Amino acid sequence: MLNSHFTVAPLPMIHGHEAVLCFFAISGFYMALILDTRYGSARQFYLSRFLTLYPAYVLAVALSVGLVMSLDVHPMSSRAEMAMLLSDPVTFLVMAWTSLGILGQELLFCLSPAPNGGLQFLPAARDSIWRNAPLIQGWSLSLEIMFYALAPLLVRLRSRTLLALVCASLALRLAVPLAGTENAVFFKRFFPLELWLFAGGILSYRFHALLPRRPGRFDYPAFAVLAAALLLAGLIPQSVAQFVLPCVVLATMPFVFRSFGQFRFDRFTGKLSYPFYLFHFSVVALFETLADSPEGWDILLVSLAVALLVHALFEPGAEMLKRRLRKGRPDLAPLRQQA
Repeated sequence: MLNSHFTVAPLPMIHGHEAVLCFFAISGFYMALILDTRYGSARQFYLSRFLTLYPAYVLAVALSVGLVMSLDVHPMSSRAEMAMLLSDPVTFLVMAWTSLGILGQELLFCLSPAPNGGLQFLPAARDSIWRNAPLIQGWSLSLEIMFYALAPLLVRLRSRTLLALVCASLALRLAVPLAGTENAVFFKRFFPLELWLFAGGILSYRFHALLPRRPGRFDYPAFAVLAAALLLAGLIPQSVAQFVLPCVVLATMPFVFRSFGQFRFDRFTGKLSYPFYLFHFSVVALFETLADSPEGWDILLVSLAVALLVHALFEPGAEMLKRRLRKGRPDLAPLRQQA
């Protein structure tokens, strides 16, 4: 994802938006896994997701606001522009709600200042207030939370029902160009059109659960295919990549996870990805403001260092509370039996 902003490796690697779509597919797989093996109630699941997401998110928002106020550093806006925008009460309330509550940030792409004050809805506003949000990448967390809200229900559905949801969502996604390019911005981040990724991840997990536990001969070739797809994704037209790359993830995850899912390094990298995602835009903005010629590797290393610090700050306490949640997990019918 960082390669989209500053070159880290001279490879046509996956772009930021497609990387987020692939993460949605992985999220569907992983949420099905933890609902199957760790949490026995929706309440436990929701609390665990809150502990994972929100504390680090609040810190990222606070850091971003602090950088704007102190150093006038922001990935896409400035202190003067944000002050003028937030002087409108409606805009201030919308920005405050979406920034603190996370939900609804995808709508910021379609809201722009109205001529007489307040906000107006435009399907493809070039001057949308999204670019002034403290965390411009927060829209993906909004869609993620919508999936979390539905996940305990979705994992109870039969596989044929989930497959029908995947097909319906994917059909809507494929039909977006027919609605006209002026509507593309709104539909690009519309949850029902991204549901196929999350539901597909659940189906991918169910296939994984049916596989023998011992690593098989397809696992390492699947990993090679996945790595090649992500490293060479730039060779695929973006209009096609947004479908092909998530499908590659969905197809290879059952095999890749079987051989690599128990590695400590793999689990640690997964946990580090979230703080990295939260803070990397702030690091990019700092380098763009303070460095004459920002280097991709410098930005990568600093982003990793920040992610490590945030992980060390929040992970021990969050994990302790999650262990308490998992105690006394009631026996439920395994989700893999819903096929």
